Amino acid sequence: MTFPFLVVLFLIFLALVKRVNSKLNDPDDSSLGSDTSASQETETAKDDDFPPVEEEFKERREPEKEPEPVYTQTVEPEPEPEPKVTPEPEMPQKSYDRLFGLIGKPLAHSTSMIRFNKFFREQHINAHYNNYELESIEDVTKLVEKYPNLCGFNVTIPYKQDIIPYLNRLDETAKAIGAVNTVKVLHRDGGVELVGYNTDWTGFTKSFGELLEGHSKALILGTGGVSKAVKFALDKMGIENKFVSRNSNFEIMGYYELSPSVMEEYDVIVNCTPMGMWPDVNQCPDIPYGFLSDKHLLLDVIANPDETLFMKKGREHGATAKGGKDMLEQQAVAAWQIWDRIGE
Repeated sequence: MTFPFLVVLFLIFLALVKRVNSKLNDPDDSSLGSDTSASQETETAKDDDFPPVEEEFKERREPEKEPEPVYTQTVEPEPEPEPKVTPEPEMPQKSYDRLFGLIGKPLAHSTSMIRFNKFFREQHINAHYNNYELESIEDVTKLVEKYPNLCGFNVTIPYKQDIIPYLNRLDETAKAIGAVNTVKVLHRDGGVELVGYNTDWTGFTKSFGELLEGHSKALILGTGGVSKAVKFALDKMGIENKFVSRNSNFEIMGYYELSPSVMEEYDVIVNCTPMGMWPDVNQCPDIPYGFLSDKHLLLDVIANPDETLFMKKGREHGATAKGGKDMLEQQAVAAWQIWDRIGE
């Protein structure tokens, strides 16, 4: 009886071991370890009533602000200012004995107003010089009517030839040139008389005359009013000359005709176009600069800027170059001598 009893105990023991192992492998089964489960339930309930301090204040805390993004601004260097003429404030026209001015379009490039008014102040002359930008040459009549003390004006592009029909007469030089850059306004008992002159050729001769000595042939770039004055001056100096233009014909060469042999034959080149005048300072006449040498002389009638791209490119190939600042001064002196003369 002992042996069977031991066998039964052994089987019961095996069954218990098997059951314990099964529960260890399946923790979700609550049938085993009831004390532990009860303890866990009590702890869970306890946690629900009294949440941890960290959890209690977690919701009350303001959310941390994200750091504001830092933007880095790249500051580009400011471009160098273009050479610019600062206009003088316009003065009451009737406060002066005499008014003078400049007509044309555009006029922002011109320094004539500053130069003349400086001269008037230094010489204690009760006169003033203004820029009169006209949309049309027809407006010149209204200008003369508006200012009864207007005694004279200069003419620039594009009106040096267009002004002629509005004048009462021309002096002999202006008539021969076919262009006018200076007008004298004569106030007569019978009305107003406009007389046309040309001082561009005088300014050109006095400014460039010495440099032109020893040269015999010149190319004149452009066919406008100032180019006609330059031709007149070159003819006076005995220098053979030829016009060059985009619109060529039997008497006018085209830019495409400026071959190496032509460039070698004509050692003087005069720019009478507005190419390169402020503010379009990055432009220049379309000539083959590669054919230039130290034998060439480049003259530019443009006064602003002091050095045009045309002049700069010429110097890069060894040519001598000079701008129109002195020419402007010389023609202005000649214009004042005309305006300041009593009668005609």
